[in-house]
Amino acid sequence: MFKFLPLFVLAVAAVAHALPVSEKDEVVPILNSVVNKNDDGSYKASYESGDGTLRDEEATVINAGTPEESLEVKGSYKYINEDGETVEVFYTAGVNGFVPYGSVVNPEITAVAQAAKDLPSNQDSEPEPKAKTYA
Repeated sequence: MFKFLPLFVLAVAAVAHALPVSEKDEVVPILNSVVNKNDDGSYKASYESGDGTLRDEEATVINAGTPEESLEVKGSYKYINEDGETVEVFYTAGVNGFVPYGSVVNPEITAVAQAAKDLPSNQDSEPEPKAKTYA
């Protein structure tokens, strides 16, 4: 298995070297970046770049110390699209899924995601009885 590793590494290096490099690619500076991680797993992160892109996200722990412990995330991101318009999307995410909303998100997608979020999770249902096996 490991005898093919050097050959693989050389192949990847050759492909990477052969990729075209465009002089049009612009380096976009990061103007602000903050990440705060807490011992319980919660966090707050954000960044802003020189091209107008922003992201802000915060996660909190729910049901701490129980088997149902999880993160609830709320956030948003914003960017300038190819037409020069500002696009902003807000979202929540948790045990029952991801729910986006914003001007570019189809309202039907948001409605379906919101409805699905409110459905009981599989964890709430009774476990199915295990089949008996006979030796």
